[in-house]
Amino acid sequence: MINILDIKVGSKLLLREGVVAEVLENMQDGMWLQVKYLEVPNSPDEVGSIELCHAQDILNASDAAEGV
Repeated sequence: MINILDIKVGSKLLLREGVVAEVLENMQDGMWLQVKYLEVPNSPDEVGSIELCHAQDILNASDAAEGV
């Protein structure tokens, strides 16, 4: 299980449906992160969008230096 409180700004996330996102802000509430979409396989026009991401949508998280 991923502890969302430990996810740092700049980390890369793998989300549902193969979406890859970069963390812009961790709200530190254990549920929400602000992210920028880097890859959106089903909707490429959403790349660059800034959205809120819920913890339940995160499949994997990695440090920015590691990649997803």
